[in-house]
Amino acid sequence: MSTVILVGNPRAGSRTATLATTLAQHLAESLPSAGADGPEILELAELVGITFTDEPAVASAPHPDPWGVVREADLLLVATPTYKGTYTGLLKIFLDHFQAGDLAGVVAIPVAIAGRPDHQESVGNTLRELLIELGASVPAPPLVLLEPQVLKATEHVTGWAREHTAALDRALSTVGAQR
Repeated sequence: MSTVILVGNPRAGSRTATLATTLAQHLAESLPSAGADGPEILELAELVGITFTDEPAVASAPHPDPWGVVREADLLLVATPTYKGTYTGLLKIFLDHFQAGDLAGVVAIPVAIAGRPDHQESVGNTLRELLIELGASVPAPPLVLLEPQVLKATEHVTGWAREHTAALDRALSTVGAQR
């Protein structure tokens, strides 16, 4: 099973990436269908060049085909901080390259960090709906932590995984049989 973490934070090495990596590690230990390979991490902050100056934008770690990596994932964790109540523009620009149905055969988990309780639900729901529109199977609710909860991320990840591992395993088995 291939696991891909797609991080839409405009800052590489963020708490968002750490949260998604913690979840991926926990799932690798608890999912019977998980393989021994670690996740491939696509940090959009490193894959694209963004600048608001006269200097040319240059990616610090370009990837030849990050969209292909996402399409071929068995398990995709899409992680973002909450910006203005939803996912980042950087993540939107990346995901806009996919058409409806392009992620068929991918089991996805939205992962986010929210600053306010009302954003906790909005970011999770909008990202979940987007992934479904793109064809991904999203068999579990998003993992969205409020900023103060990030200090105890492992505890929250463990509880979330305990509740949803069986549904994820069923979805991965179904998708695996279809591929």
